[in-house]
Amino acid sequence: MPMTELLLTLDCSNRWTCLGLVADGQAAGAESLDLGRAQAAELPLAVDGLLRQHGFGVRDITLLGVTVGPGYFTGIRIGMAYAAALAFALGVSVVPLSSLEVVLRSFPGWQDGVKVPLIAASRDAAFSSVWKDGHQAAAEKERTREELFAALRGISSEFTLCSVKDRRLFAASSCEGVKFTEHPDAAAAALLAWQHRDERIKPDMLRARYLREPGLGRSL
Repeated sequence: MPMTELLLTLDCSNRWTCLGLVADGQAAGAESLDLGRAQAAELPLAVDGLLRQHGFGVRDITLLGVTVGPGYFTGIRIGMAYAAALAFALGVSVVPLSSLEVVLRSFPGWQDGVKVPLIAASRDAAFSSVWKDGHQAAAEKERTREELFAALRGISSEFTLCSVKDRRLFAASSCEGVKFTEHPDAAAAALLAWQHRDERIKPDMLRARYLREPGLGRSL
């Protein structure tokens, strides 16, 4: 019998730890956990638990996906480090994912109209990108609310701001008009990685997308 192609995706770029499985192109399991400061210690156990729950083992993984940012600096490092180490151990490749695109795809109808995924950055700004009818219309960047609205004026007067619930989002201004989800959709992240599986790279080629210099300013 042909071997199942099993993809495991990790998203630690928001406050949540999100794990998703795709087997031969079909969603096969997902879990989102609020592990807090125990994320680094608990991540391997969470992965093992998800795999066992759906009848798989670590050695069944044939491809990994991981969000590389932007987002929480520590979470990005933890997710990427674990994904790279696991990929090296298994001899498999990794699909790098944008955490903003994962937020986008966590909302129904993400491909319709103008959608703006957000991730908390500083008190005055958020990481954002702009998507129009399923295609990226503005680059990922750290923007204040005013800068974001200025960028949107050149794209559309009608848009939807979307984010994971986070009290730090635009903490110094306003979250008025933002639609929230409790946590990123781990299954959507896994299916996104599967869609981009032809963009797989060797684990030593993984690079974080912080959109700011590590160690400068306030880190999340």
